[in-house]
Order: sequence, then structure tokens, then C-alpha cells
Amino acid sequence: MKRNLFFVLLIFIGFNLNAQKSGIEFFFVENYKNLNSDCKYCFDLETANLESIPILNEEDIKHFNWKDQQIILTEKGKHKFTDLKIPLSGLPIVITLNGRKIYGLWFWNAVSSFGCDRVFAFPTIDFKIQFGLPKNYSFGTDPRFDEKLREYVVSKYNQ
Repeated sequence: MKRNLFFVLLIFIGFNLNAQKSGIEFFFVENYKNLNSDCKYCFDLETANLESIPILNEEDIKHFNWKDQQIILTEKGKHKFTDLKIPLSGLPIVITLNGRKIYGLWFWNAVSSFGCDRVFAFPTIDFKIQFGLPKNYSFGTDPRFDEKLREYVVSKYNQ
């Protein structure tokens, strides 16, 4: 009897862990390292250490406009930025889909005069996900248009 209860508990925990990793989530990166001297805001996606709890998840996203690469947050989602201090040089973030890392980006400070050579967004202004700030300052290829992410966004937000 105890053995059966143990297996049921394991299955329940497994489902709960899987449920926490569903849909689109945004995670802070802990202790990121830039190993590319040619790119100021590059970090290795595979070795990026993510915080255990996402800063944003499906409940915080009201709409994701794929064509414009713009996220509209719910009131709950907007509230998460009320006390968040985004440094002038940005906060490294990883966007995941169903627990899989898709790409890295930077939450950018609205008053920063720094440029960003990778993907960034001003989450407190318009949350438009862009590549290179200013437009002609970018490094590498633009990762925003991942096919799995596109399929998910288009089906979920009816675009």
C-alpha cells in the first residue's frame, strides 16, 4: 500500500513540475557570462543559469502579436514591473516554450543611453521585442522568429 501511494505521489509531482513548464515563460538569468568579446550582450543560451521561478508566464500575457513582435501584458503582468529595478545596462532574460530555451533577450531600462547589440524589449513601455539598439547596432543573427515559437503564438493568439 505504501509503495502504491509513493508511486502516485511521484506521478503527481511529475505532473505538477511539467505543468509549471508549459507555454511561454520569461526567466531571469543568474550569473551570466559573456564569452564573446565582439558582442557586448551575448550569453550562452545552453549554459545560462535560469532562476527557478519565471518573472512572466502565460497568465501574465494577454496577447502576443507575432508580426509586430509585441507582447501585451495583463494587469497582473504589468504589476510585476512595479518594483523591478532594471539597470541602465539591462537585465538578461531567457524566453522558454514548454520548458525549452528559445532565445536570450534583455529587459531594457527606458532611460538608458546604452546600445544593445542583441534582442531587447522595454517591458515597462511597449514590450516590443526588437533586435539591435540602435537599429544598425546588432551582432549575429536575429533569433526572434523561432518556428516552434511562431506555431505556438499563432495558434494560441489566433493570428
